[in-house]
Amino acid sequence: MKEYYGVIKRCLWTLAFVSIVQFGGLLQLPSVISSGESEGILRIFSAITAGNTTKLTLFSLGLGPYMMALILWSTLTMLDIDSINNLSKKQAGFIQRILTFIFCMLQAITTIAHFKTSIAYEKFGRLTENEVNLSLVLLLITGGMIVSYIADINMKKGVGKQMVLILPGLLANIPAMLFSGQTNKGFFITPLGMGILIPVTLLFLFASVFLYKGERRINVQQTAIDVSFQNSYIPIKVLSAGALPFMFGVTLFSIPQLFTLVPSLKNTTFLYIITQMFSYTTVIGIITYGVVIVLLGYGFSHVNIRVFDIAKSLRNSGDYILGVTPGRATERFLRKILNRMIVMGNTYMLVVSLVPMFIGLKFPEITNLAFYFGSIFMVIIIVDNLNEDIKFMIAKRHYKIF
Repeated sequence: MKEYYGVIKRCLWTLAFVSIVQFGGLLQLPSVISSGESEGILRIFSAITAGNTTKLTLFSLGLGPYMMALILWSTLTMLDIDSINNLSKKQAGFIQRILTFIFCMLQAITTIAHFKTSIAYEKFGRLTENEVNLSLVLLLITGGMIVSYIADINMKKGVGKQMVLILPGLLANIPAMLFSGQTNKGFFITPLGMGILIPVTLLFLFASVFLYKGERRINVQQTAIDVSFQNSYIPIKVLSAGALPFMFGVTLFSIPQLFTLVPSLKNTTFLYIITQMFSYTTVIGIITYGVVIVLLGYGFSHVNIRVFDIAKSLRNSGDYILGVTPGRATERFLRKILNRMIVMGNTYMLVVSLVPMFIGLKFPEITNLAFYFGSIFMVIIIVDNLNEDIKFMIAKRHYKIF
């Protein structure tokens, strides 16, 4: 039992962090006399970010600002700019916190604008309406920064990385996404709907696990090890980006929809463009969402598998890939293989995400399957990350090198 103490300790830390986020999501801010209603895309956004758009709570922003900051920072690091690459870990972390704060501020202002009619300003005494709004915005920003801090701390002290914080919300909202979700239809409650849903779900689970575990193994020749003991390879997964394209795609796609919560923007040309381009029920909106998924799939795959660093490491160690010259040629070879895997992974993500949406233009209830599948896929990845983290922590105790 003693040898598992470290694993149990980290699991307890994660359980505590998840509990804090869930508890903070229940702490309603003062003076809100009624709750807003969250439908469709905003319900999905809330589930994926561990936020709350149905009522004003301390953690209403959830991980939304944190995820947006992570997307922006990942994009900047991909540009291979020396001034960014030369930053220390501490400096990079500080910049990410500044970006998170900016997104917290923007989302908090939009959220307060949405709940403006639900706030009992008279209960604040001599405070003016603007002063009350400012106070509530500051509370939301504080809550958003606390959630982002908890996410970072879980990386160091817990298991499952940052995304484990959204697991309870995902599990709780999967039925809501399926039976109401984007189109508010109850088709899948009927016997016919269940007859379609069960085999399709099983097929999706099999395909997702199969592709997520699938990888291309590139054998590496190690010069310092006897050939009879060699079994070294570079694994490149089909779904190199995991569930990140869907997770961050929905977040990125949902952010413009927050403008629909601002009463002063109603019936404006700007809002019309937003509702058309960032909607799951219009052709242009579905295409836009597909483009977002593809770009994020490409970007996160290259962030997760840095072919330049791998090629550099091989060259420095004296190892090489048979038939490929070390250095630039190795980098080009690995990038070519990775891009092939990205095409396969993106194709699967697009089929799962867009096909139900296009069918949903004719049969609206089918649209729900896109978010249902996406949520299940995220749960699969999060649970797998938890499992891998725990297995690694148990295994490393047997090696003194760790």
